[in-house]
Amino acid sequence: MNIMQNNNFNQIKGLLAFILIISGLWIGITTILETDSPVFVVSSGSMIPVLEVGDIIIVSGKNYFNNLIIGDIIVFTLPTDQDRVIVHRVQEINTERSETIIKTKGDNNPYVDGWKVKENNYIGTVIIIVPYIGKLSMWITPPTNYYIITIIIIVLLTNEVKKRNKKI
Repeated sequence: MNIMQNNNFNQIKGLLAFILIISGLWIGITTILETDSPVFVVSSGSMIPVLEVGDIIIVSGKNYFNNLIIGDIIVFTLPTDQDRVIVHRVQEINTERSETIIKTKGDNNPYVDGWKVKENNYIGTVIIIVPYIGKLSMWITPPTNYYIITIIIIVLLTNEVKKRNKKI
């Protein structure tokens, strides 16, 4: 194997190692936090001043649905639209036909939400807030973010190949 092929092989090994590390971290985080979706970006002002648009929130499913208390900030899918994710504060906890029902409200909203959150809607409880970092991901939406990520990867790989070719 010549030097160029060896360099390409090393780059592929490095990329695969990076992918495995990121995958391992993701699996570890989702396992520790007991939720499939531990990271979200706040996209509306309904929770101002506690959560601002662009804040990143880390969510844990360890606070089980039946253990929630009034005042917890939870993440859940909208009962009327499972594709939409909401972050609001627990306002009321009731039992209907032996099933726990949660009523929520955004801190910046004047009224309690009109829907009832059930256990199957619950994703987790907010445990960490990272201010403003998520604005970048909101500004760069698909497909633009994919183009930018691809260009960054191409530039990094091109620079790496140029550096290695200069050493040869």
